[in-house]
Amino acid sequence: MSGTRQQRTQAEVRRSVWPGWIWSVPIAALGVAIWLGIRGLTHGGESVTVTFDNAYGMDASDTKVMLRGVKVGEVSDVSLTDDGKHVEVKLKIDSDEKKYLRSGTKFFLRGAQPDFSDPASLKALVAGPEIVMEPGPGTPTDHFNGADRKPALPPEHGPTVTYLVRFDGAVGALKDGAAVELRGFRVGTVTSVRLNYDAKTGTLSTPVQLALDPPSLGMATSPPNGDWRPAVDDMLKRLIARGLRARLAQDPPLVGPSKVSLDFVTGAPNAALTEENGVPVIPSTASSNIDAMTAKADQVIQKIDDLPIKEIGEQVRSIAAHINAISSSPQIKDSLMHIDRSVAQIDRTLQQVTPQIAPLVAQLRQTANSADQAVAAANRTLGGDATGQNDLPAALRELTDTARSIRALADYLDRHPEALIRGKQEEKP
Repeated sequence: MSGTRQQRTQAEVRRSVWPGWIWSVPIAALGVAIWLGIRGLTHGGESVTVTFDNAYGMDASDTKVMLRGVKVGEVSDVSLTDDGKHVEVKLKIDSDEKKYLRSGTKFFLRGAQPDFSDPASLKALVAGPEIVMEPGPGTPTDHFNGADRKPALPPEHGPTVTYLVRFDGAVGALKDGAAVELRGFRVGTVTSVRLNYDAKTGTLSTPVQLALDPPSLGMATSPPNGDWRPAVDDMLKRLIARGLRARLAQDPPLVGPSKVSLDFVTGAPNAALTEENGVPVIPSTASSNIDAMTAKADQVIQKIDDLPIKEIGEQVRSIAAHINAISSSPQIKDSLMHIDRSVAQIDRTLQQVTPQIAPLVAQLRQTANSADQAVAAANRTLGGDATGQNDLPAALRELTDTARSIRALADYLDRHPEALIRGKQEEKP
């Protein structure tokens, strides 16, 4: 045993290709980033370009694209077109909605121009506008023309019949696609609003073209040849003879979108369905709310203009000058102070248990004389008869009457001193 050598166990070191557990975290993060990148390339969404007239506060990565209340994309970039006349907005639409990106699809802004008839648009005053996508038919495309508000939908019926209306006032707020209504029912659509200048007469006009839908007008029977024109013309001729007129309206009044309303106007002058360049013309009348309120405002302004403001101001200045002259007269001040002292003396006299008639009567007469002196002082100040000045303050005329009444009281007490105890007795004839 002693001669045997003990052998040692030697560990074998093997080097692995795995760098160690400390590197597992960054490697996992790199893997996730690669996976997200691949997913982004395959499911990153569809890029489309929508052209608007104005940006209206749209912002990249902040303005949403909504489809039936569900977010389906967002704005990725906002820039001007090369000519600087429009705004190009690039959208990133979810890949699942690629099937809706067709030529008939509409994009419009909700909240670009707050509309009181659409309460949902009012939140844009704080949060900014959002883009609404409405799918439509057609061929696939990635370029669209957007609108600053929801386009009015035309009646979903057959062929329409075209008419023309000319309004006297401004119609710039009326847009293509606006509604045409009859007794609250939508019966057509505004298809054209333009400004026209007649070089022969040198006048401006604003012809508005309407497309009326016969079934919406209550005409259920379709003509055999499919031509609705004769039937609709005959209907309008009858209604116009009863006072039917076209007028501009807003719903809600003054703040809502403009529309054309076909209303019956009581007492309307005689009119007929005329024709202009082969297109029938429906007669129009003044707006029921805008023009009427404008006329009322003009009447109020005219009444204010008719007020003799300058003359009234001169009269006020003249009266003020007279009052200043009277109040600054030393004689008036002395007389009024004397009256105050006399009245105080009368109060003290009346409070005595045993009335002293003679001093009281003398004091009353002295008070009356003081009042007369005050009127006389005013007469000298104004250079005329104080009782005959029409523009003197009423206080001076009352002062004259007071002096007369005090003097009458003094005369009565002089004849009937017992009146202070028994009161005034009826004099026997």
